[in-house]
Amino acid sequence: MPLIKTNDAKCRDCYKCVRSCPLKAICINTSPDNIQTHARIIEEVCVQCGQCTVVCPQKAKVVRNDLEEIKDILANKDIRVVASVAPSFPVHLPLSRPLALPGILKKLGFAYVGLTSVGADLISIEHNHVDKQVPVISSACPAVVNLVEQHYTHFLPYLSPLVSPIIAHGRLLKKQFPGSVVVFIGPCIAKKGEIISDKVKGSVDYALGFRELWDWLIDEAIDFENLENTTFDGYIPDKANLFPTEGGQLLATSLSTDIMDDGVQTVTGLENCINLFEDLHGFKENQMPGFIEMLACNGGCLGGPCGVTKDNIYAKKQKLLYFYAHNKLSHKPDAQKRPSLPSTDLIREFSNRKIELPVPSEEQIKNILAQTGKYTPQDELNCGACGFRSCREKAVAVYRGHAEPQMCIPYMRKRAESISNQVLAAMPNAVIIANEDLIVTEINPAALKMFDPQSRQIVGQQLEQFIDPGDFQLVLKEKKAIMSDFCILRNRTIARQIVFPLENMVVGIFADITKEVNQQEELLRVKTQTIDRAREVIKKLMTVSQEIAGLLGETTAETKILLNQLIKLMQE
Repeated sequence: MPLIKTNDAKCRDCYKCVRSCPLKAICINTSPDNIQTHARIIEEVCVQCGQCTVVCPQKAKVVRNDLEEIKDILANKDIRVVASVAPSFPVHLPLSRPLALPGILKKLGFAYVGLTSVGADLISIEHNHVDKQVPVISSACPAVVNLVEQHYTHFLPYLSPLVSPIIAHGRLLKKQFPGSVVVFIGPCIAKKGEIISDKVKGSVDYALGFRELWDWLIDEAIDFENLENTTFDGYIPDKANLFPTEGGQLLATSLSTDIMDDGVQTVTGLENCINLFEDLHGFKENQMPGFIEMLACNGGCLGGPCGVTKDNIYAKKQKLLYFYAHNKLSHKPDAQKRPSLPSTDLIREFSNRKIELPVPSEEQIKNILAQTGKYTPQDELNCGACGFRSCREKAVAVYRGHAEPQMCIPYMRKRAESISNQVLAAMPNAVIIANEDLIVTEINPAALKMFDPQSRQIVGQQLEQFIDPGDFQLVLKEKKAIMSDFCILRNRTIARQIVFPLENMVVGIFADITKEVNQQEELLRVKTQTIDRAREVIKKLMTVSQEIAGLLGETTAETKILLNQLIKLMQE
């Protein structure tokens, strides 16, 4: 599994990780359906600083977690498992009693709990005995080492030829406890990658983040309210415990910590480290500082991505200084016995791991920019919304397959507005949009024709000048849609309407049904006339029938009289 990967189900292509990464070591890939894009770490570019895991609002960045393997090893009583705890633990773990940590780890199964600052102490001493070129760039931070090996290979000869504190401590523990499993516990993601790198592999077996440890403690239902102070095992350094802070290595190595001393320089934060490397190219050799302490996280390891507490860097630094000034970390006899390692165990080499990425021509850059409507320098907004510092930088990323043209937010917004306007203009129904003050902000041609065919200046005018605003006011007040199948507008247009709220706006859609209503009324009139005429015909028929019946009645009576007279005559 890669050290950092993206959970595609959670990624929402917000580009926040791209914006936070100074190296742009994040590739935006489009899914097969061309709908969802996902951020993927470009491993050969990434230096494993881990800041993308901190800034991701969806928590879509997943860091390799070896906790289950560590638990399985701890369950094997035949294996000795020893812990190396970063000295920044008092400010990264929300323990009311930070010194309860050694005891907690012992309960979890660790046979030995020491401080990583022991390794820092060893390399601080060795620093004064190794050959090095000026300026010496500290190699304590694995992310900085990655930065030099992968991006600024010109400075490889200037890296201090010493291992990092965790590697030094791991090698010491391996010598003290042959066959043991060493687990580093700290705030750093880059150390997870460092311990498996070719040059130092085997010195430390696992690296566990403070966040992972804290989640483990929660699962174990540790009673945090009733903890007691315990002590660390082995040697307890003094100044080396401040390695996690800015200037901590200078202090531990007995170098000048005077901020006005041009012989030393302290830089924290990956972007600041990059800026210094860029600027050092222009320095003359006699202008170079003698020693440069570089830490990739802002504020040093106090700003590590695997911490739990939310305090700012300044609060963390003050708490750390107070903690080590007022607490005794061990009462054991060996606490003052400084261990030693052969110089061969503290020396390391570095590799050139730079990958030459393809560089587009000027013509290719222009063609890529044109895909998002950028034809002149004035079209290049350089807004940074896509995550890149400039439109041209993004164009280069597109050429390399690390970005999509559609990541340009202003272009996509303009395109969406264009499509929206086309749809709005093509709608046969009248659409009018007003703000909270009932001032018209948008109107389509159908609405212009319906409300005021003589005017083209409805936008920006009060709604009441063209239509009764009553329903619009009610919708703004109650935040509910109003539907009406029949309303008569001021120009005698009959319409079917729906008025509904949007964020800080109200929208009215009107369907002209005047013709339909008129047709219905005409049909009703025809029906009424037909019925009336039918009734007249019936009436006339009834009259004729009655007259005929009357005439038939008289004739019959006369016939009857005549026939009776005839019968009477015949009888006589």
